[in-house]
Amino acid sequence: MASKSDRERHPQKYFMNPSGHVRDRIIIHESLDIPKEGIFISLNGYPFLAKPGEPIDLPRPVRLMLDTRIKTETIQDEDGKDYSRDIPRITYTLVKEGVNLPGPTDGQKPIAIAVSKPPEPAF
Repeated sequence: MASKSDRERHPQKYFMNPSGHVRDRIIIHESLDIPKEGIFISLNGYPFLAKPGEPIDLPRPVRLMLDTRIKTETIQDEDGKDYSRDIPRITYTLVKEGVNLPGPTDGQKPIAIAVSKPPEPAF
């Protein structure tokens, strides 16, 4: 029996095309570096147009790739000494993970979770 390759065991780590991946809804923050018309985000030749302030559903590997896009900013303190720090090139708010996954609104019963209250303190 041949063993499975890493791509077969973990297809979510490999982005060959947008279909079949979990999608996450994000909102790109407005920035001087991003035009109002939007910015093209591309992974392995598949482009996505993201406009600042508007929600977009991206495949999870594309969203995670955004976290790796950084730029180095250099600032000076009062003494004239330079300091540098890495900041994200594209900042966003994660609105919802797994927007394309079936949920309780798709005909499934919601999962009940029991939560116990801590005991009241005796005074």
